[in-house]
Amino acid sequence: MRKNIFNGFVVGMMVLGLAESGAASLSKKEQLSAVAKSYYAIKDMENPSNEAQLAAINQNYRAIRFIKNPTKEAQLRALKEDERAIQFINNPHKDIQVAAVNKSYYVLQYIKDPAKEAQLAAIKQSYHAIQYIKNPDMEIQLAAVNKDGRAIEFIENPDKNVQIAAVKKSYFVISYIKNPDKEAVKLAYIGIKGDN
Repeated sequence: MRKNIFNGFVVGMMVLGLAESGAASLSKKEQLSAVAKSYYAIKDMENPSNEAQLAAINQNYRAIRFIKNPTKEAQLRALKEDERAIQFINNPHKDIQVAAVNKSYYVLQYIKDPAKEAQLAAIKQSYHAIQYIKNPDMEIQLAAVNKDGRAIEFIENPDKNVQIAAVKKSYFVISYIKNPDKEAVKLAYIGIKGDN
């Protein structure tokens, strides 16, 4: 335990030394040397090289949160380790968003303003992804209910066309709609009656 405390102290002093000595002016070799001792050293580097970013992320994918402007390669490496790394990337490009949700739709909840491509990629995996989209547009709503009519449960005030599409998939979803359209109710009734 003493050894771990001592190692933590040494790493902390090293990071402090980088901050005080101007870590921004470190050469690539010096950056890599500092990151090799601790991924946390990347925090005090103003413009770390791509190699230093990758070295830090290889130690711990969460190092991405300390990099102010991570390269696309660094972002993808972090996502390769764990798709939840998307939550540590500010304003990720739509390609990065899509890469993250292709691993798991639920990470859509960590993206502040997900691109339409990321929304559609998430819904392609699971209709449950619609619950992580604020104010989904008609195309997104239709994609979700066409995947599974039960998606209507997560859509606030769905449009008439979305209601009808959902009920055509599964008539029982009418119970998930707060103020169903008359035509949707009629389709659900016909479905229920047809089962008897």
